[in-house]
Amino acid sequence: MSQQFKRKASLLVVKPSVKVDLLPLNLQEEAIDLSEMHFQFSTKNQDEEGPANCSVRVFNLSQSTVEKLIKYDYSRVIVQAGYEGQFGVIFDGNIKQFRTGRVSAVDTYLDILAADGDLGYNFAVSNATVAAGSSPAQRRDAIMQSFDKYGITMGKDLSETGGTLPRGKVLFGMGRTLMRDEVESRGATWSIQNGKVNIIPLDGYLPGEAVRLTTLTGLVGIPEQTQDGIKVRCLLNPKIVVGGRIQLDNKSINQTIQQDPQAAPIPFNQWANPQFLAKTANDGFYRVYVAEHEGDTRGQAWYSDLVCLAIDSSSGKVKPYG
Repeated sequence: MSQQFKRKASLLVVKPSVKVDLLPLNLQEEAIDLSEMHFQFSTKNQDEEGPANCSVRVFNLSQSTVEKLIKYDYSRVIVQAGYEGQFGVIFDGNIKQFRTGRVSAVDTYLDILAADGDLGYNFAVSNATVAAGSSPAQRRDAIMQSFDKYGITMGKDLSETGGTLPRGKVLFGMGRTLMRDEVESRGATWSIQNGKVNIIPLDGYLPGEAVRLTTLTGLVGIPEQTQDGIKVRCLLNPKIVVGGRIQLDNKSINQTIQQDPQAAPIPFNQWANPQFLAKTANDGFYRVYVAEHEGDTRGQAWYSDLVCLAIDSSSGKVKPYG
C-alpha cells in the first residue's frame, strides 16, 4: 500500500515528436513545463472507441508564454498526477483549442482543450488487403497501419476469438469503422488510451494487480450500486485505468432498490420498464469502464471517479447485471 501523501502533478505542453518514454527531457525546445503554475485539470476516459478528453486551465501565465504556446508547434499536452511514490500519466493527447480569459481584474487563465487520438480516429483511412487464411491478428495489424501515421500504436489485444477467413479480404474505408467491425465480431471493445489501441473482451479485463480501495487507500464516500454500474470515488490514482481492476469491500457499497418504499404502489397496468442494477461481486473485484480524474494544484479537488462492473472470480469474467 503506497502512502497517499504530498500531491504531485506535472503539466507539459510539447511538440508532437516527443515521446512520453523520454521524460524528463530537454525542455528548452521540445516542451514547455508548466508544472509549477497553478492549474486545474479534468480528464474523461471510458471504454468506448471515441477519443478521451481533457481540459486544463492554467492561471496567470505571462503573455509571452501564452503567445509562444499558441503561435508555435506545441500541439500535445501530457498531464501526470498522483502522489509521491504513486505518480503517472493520466492523459496524453492532441491539443484542439487554446482559450484565454480572466477570472478577475488581476487573474488571467489559459484553457487547453485536448483529445486523445482524435486525429487518427477521425481521419485514418485504411487501404489494404489480406490474403486467404488471414488471422484476426493479421487483419488487426492491417487496419492499424492506417492509424500509425497519426502516432497511434497497438497496445493490449486480449481477444483471442475469431477464426481465419477462407478468402482474401479488402480493408478499405475509415479505420475506425473497420476496427469496430473486426472487434465486434470477436465480442470485444476497443478504445484509445494515451495513444495506444487496447482491445479487451466484453467479459475480460487488463492483466495486472487490482487496486484495492478502502478508506485507508483513498476511498472517498460510499460506493453506490446503480443501473450504470458501481459508482466509486477515490483520491486521484493514476494506477486505475479503463479496463483494469479495482477491489472493494462489498459491505461498503450502498445497494439500490428498484422502487421507493415510501411511494405509493404502482398499479400493474402502469408498470414501467424493469430496472437492471449492476451486480456486486462476492470477492469485491470490479472492472473499470469509466475513469475520470480531476485536480486542482492549489485547491481541494484531487479525485478519480469510476464506474465499474463486477467480475466473477470463479470464471474470470465480467458479470454486469442481475
